[in-house]
Amino acid sequence: MIDEHLQESFVARIWLEHVDNGDTAWRGHIRHVQGEEEQYFQDLMEMCDFLGRVSGVPGPSLAKQPLKANESESGVGTNKKHTD
Repeated sequence: MIDEHLQESFVARIWLEHVDNGDTAWRGHIRHVQGEEEQYFQDLMEMCDFLGRVSGVPGPSLAKQPLKANESESGVGTNKKHTD
């Protein structure tokens, strides 16, 4: 028996934006290629909700993981030097 895998394609544009309180937030636009549904989103959770709703497959949890030393909130290592 061969498992069939449904493949969905999405095109996403994601950017970092400054918000009123001085922090930054992920913003973006995503489009489902096969169904041509699209949505702007205010945070990555909204994007994940869109992906799950359109594909019918819930994605992994976006629960915050503890940061490791020399790692930014994006999970990408940084070379920033901190001064007190």
